[in-house]
Amino acid sequence: MIFRREPLISSIILLFLSGLLVLTDGCKHEPDIFFNNNPSISPECNGDTVYFQNDILPLLVSTCATSGCHDAQTGREGVVLTDYNSVMKTAGINVNNPAESKIYKAIMENGDDRMPPSPATPWSQDQIQMLYTWIEQGALNNRCAGDSICDTTNVTFNKDVLPVFETYCLGCHNANNPSGGIDLQNFDNLAVIIDNGSLSGSINFEPGYSPMPKGGNQLGFCERRKIAIWAADTTLTPPPGGGTGHPCDPDTTYFENDVLPLLLGNCATTGCHNQTSHQEGVILTDYTSVMNTGGVKPGNPNGSKLYKVLFGGDMRDDDIMPPPPAPPFTTEQKNIIKNWILQGALNNRCDEDCDTTNVTFSGSVWPIISTRCTGCHTGSGAGGGVHLANYSDVVAAANNGSLMGSIRHEAGYSPMPKNSGKLPDCKINTIQIWINNGMPND
Repeated sequence: MIFRREPLISSIILLFLSGLLVLTDGCKHEPDIFFNNNPSISPECNGDTVYFQNDILPLLVSTCATSGCHDAQTGREGVVLTDYNSVMKTAGINVNNPAESKIYKAIMENGDDRMPPSPATPWSQDQIQMLYTWIEQGALNNRCAGDSICDTTNVTFNKDVLPVFETYCLGCHNANNPSGGIDLQNFDNLAVIIDNGSLSGSINFEPGYSPMPKGGNQLGFCERRKIAIWAADTTLTPPPGGGTGHPCDPDTTYFENDVLPLLLGNCATTGCHNQTSHQEGVILTDYTSVMNTGGVKPGNPNGSKLYKVLFGGDMRDDDIMPPPPAPPFTTEQKNIIKNWILQGALNNRCDEDCDTTNVTFSGSVWPIISTRCTGCHTGSGAGGGVHLANYSDVVAAANNGSLMGSIRHEAGYSPMPKNSGKLPDCKINTIQIWINNGMPND
């Protein structure tokens, strides 16, 4: 009997080849995707375009690509946000549906899943929209070199410096995360690093200073120039003859001079938001309490509870602050709170100039009364029955001696302002000069 072995051998060979193919196929790897880290550079900046290198990367490096989070060494959850290639590979960018991008959803999260995680300051609505727009525009690796147009004719903190700090610096140097002990939301910290040269040294990458911002990309010439101009302004120069504070910059809103008196006179009162009453857990008697309990989001007034409650909107009447029958904040007073938050909600103060050469009621006296007094001395519940709601009320209090007696803390009068220290001598002298001049309604 002759057995044919060909079919058996053929079957074995086919089985071997099939196994080899399966094994080979199982070893296949998807090729790594590499994106070009060399940006395309536009000679001028288009106001409608969001640029990765100018706008997005500095924000990521400052707030996300930090030690322990999404830098190259840590890479939490496999996400690295230090450069364009890493962002495109690990951040789940979806150019067809920006809202479904992993990085965008993480920033939009609430609670423990929110990025950057608490206690870091969350991104503002403008910053979130900027990220969305960049993805929507194709998530390009682009940069613009628009330093040739650099308007330094009217440099202010709010318009020119704060946006740079927000984009490049506050992620590491804020009250909750003062890297190197430097909180750029603190006026005294700013004064120190400007006076000792470290701010200039860092942003100009000078030897002996830590180059800032992190990530190796130096600020543009225009940005550095504006910061230099602002730093040289009298805002941060000690006043002639010494003093513990700084002269007042008309473009800056100061917490101690402008905001706190408003809060003490209108909000931090008995039964409301003082240390004893602390309605709804909100205390408005000092900077720390305001920041911890007032829902303040530096740079974002519309997202700050302290500012929103001044308007009420669709809230219940008893949610509007100050609550009726107390008079609401005037537009000017609301703008004081708004501008202070816009400028970073700093714990700042200044030594006010005492110019009494041209005292008027509207320009000199009324701003003191409206900021320090009207919160308690208006309406049916005016404190002590003393009304200071308008020019006639102020004249009446001046004529009977109660105005000067109270602000001078004289015996027999209730010391004013309530809940606060005595007015500076300059303000007291200003009111006295107006009285001596015959109390004109000018």
